Amino acid sequence: MKLKILLFAVMSFPFLWSCDKEEIPVFASNDAGIYFQRLTSTVYGSTTEYYSDSTDFSFAGMYAYYTSHVLNAPVLTMGKVVDYDRPFKVVVDMEESTAIEGIDFEIELDSLVIKAGTSNAVVPVRLLRTETLLEKSLKIVLRLQENEHFKCYLKTYKNTNLYTAKGEQISGIRYVFTFNEMYTQPNFWKNYAEQDYFGEWTPKKYQVVNQVCGLTPRDWQNANMYGYKVQSARLPFFARTVRIYLQEQADAGNPVKDSDEKYMQLAPNYEVDYSDYQ
Repeated sequence: MKLKILLFAVMSFPFLWSCDKEEIPVFASNDAGIYFQRLTSTVYGSTTEYYSDSTDFSFAGMYAYYTSHVLNAPVLTMGKVVDYDRPFKVVVDMEESTAIEGIDFEIELDSLVIKAGTSNAVVPVRLLRTETLLEKSLKIVLRLQENEHFKCYLKTYKNTNLYTAKGEQISGIRYVFTFNEMYTQPNFWKNYAEQDYFGEWTPKKYQVVNQVCGLTPRDWQNANMYGYKVQSARLPFFARTVRIYLQEQADAGNPVKDSDEKYMQLAPNYEVDYSDYQ
């Protein structure tokens, strides 16, 4: 009976035996590949994962005393794990990047290795907090390059390991950091702080007020709520504190300029004396 069923299957589906041969690329056991991959999310109760080839970051919300921040581009390898360190190569794509190394970011590319016994590493990038970020976003583009240890086999791939999902294609050899410190005017500033205390809102003035008074955007978003620093009753104190700071800077020969390159000024009751510079 089993023999009859087998013969019937062969006779009924002859196309199974007449298909043209396809050349399937073989990943040799001694080969090693390398690619970028950031895990963005997982599906609870399953092995499903989603990935990205980029990171977006904003300094907005961080206290002013943070002058830099480190982000990592995760790197994974394909092939055997070995018992020795293997250097890998990454370069900054200066044609695509809008950030300038040494001014907007710092990176060390000469000591990147996949450590012995491991299959992953990170490429750390230190983002520098500059005034440019108040006006626009900057971009850093990293690219993996092949060397004697690793090949870039995975140029693109699907952004999920879920086989049935369509997903989108992401890059395995290109990683992008986009960063800024862009703000929007808080309603509380417009309705309560502008006319009598701080004057017209600008991104630079907002940054200075937050720096001097130890405030964050969350304090402004939740103004007059319990547990947050921005309160109507404290606005006179904040305005006096900022005026003292600005006056001290002016008296010391370092007047603070606003976003329009004019000397920073507050509301009339808290004006700073810039007569020495007129």
